[in-house]
Amino acid sequence: MKTFTALPGRALPAGPNPGVDPGVAPDQGQPLTPTAVHLEELGALIDDVTAIDKAMAVQAAARVVAIDAARLCSERELDGSAFSPALTRRSLVAELACALRIPESTASGLLESSRSLVHDLPDTLAALAAGRIGYRQAITLVNETAGLPEAAARQLEQEALPSAGRLTASQFERKTRKLRERIDPESITARHVRSVADRAVRFDPARDGMGWLSAYLPASDALGVYGQVTDRAIALQGPDEPRTLTQLRADVFRDLLLQTGCAGTGCTEAGCTEPGCTVGAGAAGSLGGLRPNLIVTVPMLTLLGVTEEPGSLDGYGPIDPDTARALAAKCPSAVRILTHPETGAVLSVGRDRYTIPASLRTMLQVRDGTCRHPGCSRAASRSDIDHGLDWAFGGRTDHNNLAHLCPASHALKHEAGWKVSQAEDGTGTLTWTTPTGHTYVTESETIIGTAISAELRQKATRTDDGRSEE
Repeated sequence: MKTFTALPGRALPAGPNPGVDPGVAPDQGQPLTPTAVHLEELGALIDDVTAIDKAMAVQAAARVVAIDAARLCSERELDGSAFSPALTRRSLVAELACALRIPESTASGLLESSRSLVHDLPDTLAALAAGRIGYRQAITLVNETAGLPEAAARQLEQEALPSAGRLTASQFERKTRKLRERIDPESITARHVRSVADRAVRFDPARDGMGWLSAYLPASDALGVYGQVTDRAIALQGPDEPRTLTQLRADVFRDLLLQTGCAGTGCTEAGCTEPGCTVGAGAAGSLGGLRPNLIVTVPMLTLLGVTEEPGSLDGYGPIDPDTARALAAKCPSAVRILTHPETGAVLSVGRDRYTIPASLRTMLQVRDGTCRHPGCSRAASRSDIDHGLDWAFGGRTDHNNLAHLCPASHALKHEAGWKVSQAEDGTGTLTWTTPTGHTYVTESETIIGTAISAELRQKATRTDDGRSEE
């Protein structure tokens, strides 16, 4: 029978070994039962996971130090730089976002949290570098000490840090928040005023044609809204109501904002059976009150019901064909993008003037989806269209030379030394080169085959007898 020796610092597991006290480890070299062998193997794997987690904390600390060093290096360059401090910071945030493949808001947060750990919370950084705490616990201390006077921040770190290595991130956050309010109760009013200024509503796409709509509000307002939605949802419950309370909350919330006019018990996802209900039947019926400006791309054969190819909702992505057809039916107008039936090549974008025509703007908005700078997700509809090669230097007003950039990304290109080039194959692929020489590629959200090869052009201009019209 195979024998095991306990790893250093960990006793051999007790198992159903006849004649041996389960609470006493067997003597060294005594054969183990299969159960004990299995537990020993599992225990060794848990030790491996713990060691890897500790190594990740050590690496996180090293990344913090490197990020802050990059910030200091960037700021030192200001003495001989023609760029303003704000533009230099913006360029660093953008390059860090590109390098780590994260949003620029996240990169900005990394810069600030790294500065805080290195310069304001040295004991927390030391604990992270030693693997005694995790990165999330370290960030909790960064967040909770933000805005505190230096002495109060130091006291909070000293009192909270001993617990960081034995509590989960959420447990540690709750404890640290309580400590903060005890140590510096007077700051809560000022902090709340600052936080109210950050109130926001955001949309996050989800799978299967769904999305999350969330609001960052003062707690009293958020609870008030949730209470109103819950009360109205409960009022709709009854023996004939098939929807759960969770579904009712979502439907009430939607109806209040979109004014669908449906509040009856017979309104379900399968259709509305209430007399006078304005919501049509079908999965997309709840879109009856939708009035925002949306761009929906629907393949013609899908629109005609011949195929079930998904449509595309600008700002979201693929949507099911039923919803796409329902939205298209409610559109007050339609814009046609003419494409070659075999190659998908856009045939009607040739322009030789600076002003971008409306039809080309629409095509570019559908193609790009968002600002085309790496790490930026601002909607194309809220961005500007930029000539890759400036018009003043011979750049054409053509889809192969145009792309959406938000104002901040536009400033990087023209004022901070970032360079961009667009692929000539018509896909809209952009290659960005940072001031430090790194390159990053961004692709269009919707690939519209806009490349028209010389062979295709020649075929298109030939007459039936094979002669060229030229």
